[in-house]
Amino acid sequence: MSVRRADARLALLAAVIVVLAAFAWRGTPGALARALLDDGASEAPLSGPSVRVTIPAGANAAQIVEVLDVAGAVSDAGALRVLLRLTGAGSDLQAGRYQFREHASPAEVLRVLRGGPNGVLRLTVREGLRVEEIGVLVVREGLATPEQWQAAVTKPRPEPFLAQRPPGADLTGYLFPASYDIDGSTTAETLVQAMLDAFAERVTPLAAEAQRSNGSVHEALTLASIVERETVWGEERATVAAVFRNRLRAGIGLQADTTVQFALTRDDGGAASIAAFGYWKENLSPDDLQIDSPYNTYILPGLPPGPIANPGMGAIEAALRPATVDYLYFVAAPSCDGRHLFATTLAQHNANVALFRTSKCGR
Repeated sequence: MSVRRADARLALLAAVIVVLAAFAWRGTPGALARALLDDGASEAPLSGPSVRVTIPAGANAAQIVEVLDVAGAVSDAGALRVLLRLTGAGSDLQAGRYQFREHASPAEVLRVLRGGPNGVLRLTVREGLRVEEIGVLVVREGLATPEQWQAAVTKPRPEPFLAQRPPGADLTGYLFPASYDIDGSTTAETLVQAMLDAFAERVTPLAAEAQRSNGSVHEALTLASIVERETVWGEERATVAAVFRNRLRAGIGLQADTTVQFALTRDDGGAASIAAFGYWKENLSPDDLQIDSPYNTYILPGLPPGPIANPGMGAIEAALRPATVDYLYFVAAPSCDGRHLFATTLAQHNANVALFRTSKCGR
């Protein structure tokens, strides 16, 4: 017998021994055989229910299988253990976020693991951003070009809750702030639709309450957006909302700096203001407070034509359910931490303003 033929027989015998040992260890040779056969199949698309799993850094094969099994990502954890042992792939797997079909076959799970992290990421859109600011975030994440974002937010939309907007209004106020899953298929259009769907799910059930309190969802959103931009601390939202509601009832202008900040970025000088001061100019001048705009609540009574930002649920609920207080004024507190001092009379308010101006944050 030649040496080459003997070596080949020894290699074949060794392979048989490994498989038989695996069969004995696993106890279900049929499941293992099916898994091994599946391993040569073409990769199936991630359709149907999916499972997202994070493989921690430094996890060994056994720990990875346990994570996948607990999450419901693999149909047969024991067969997957055998596959990892037979292929030696357990030591080469990368940590990270993965997405699997629910109860996928062991071979399919192994193919996904071999391909490296494929799990979706999350894009967090925080409360109080304008449509344009969300667009900047989307472009920065590489999800769309500025032109694609603009097309997505300006196209006609069929959602019934958008019909109450005044002519020419954009989607400001209606892009619900939240964390959204993003992957290779995410576009400006799919993201905008997801945000509108979230709005429909979370906000439209409050339509009846909005009609009782503010007249419409659009008006409630307008007030909520001002509350969102004027507050830092969640516990103050209902009180700030009450101040504005009290002023509306009394026929007093809201005199909200945030509405003037929004006004400065619109119309003819908007681009220049954004370039010089950003979307929210911090230090308003006396001339700024006189800008001719329907959003200038220093010179016009009532609510502006629409939201100035996209409020979160906290601000929306505050606008619908303001605190029961008589305050008509508020100003930044001397603590310089974003809190406010509230007052019922102008004399009290002037005293609070003096406190703020003599503090380190008012200088």
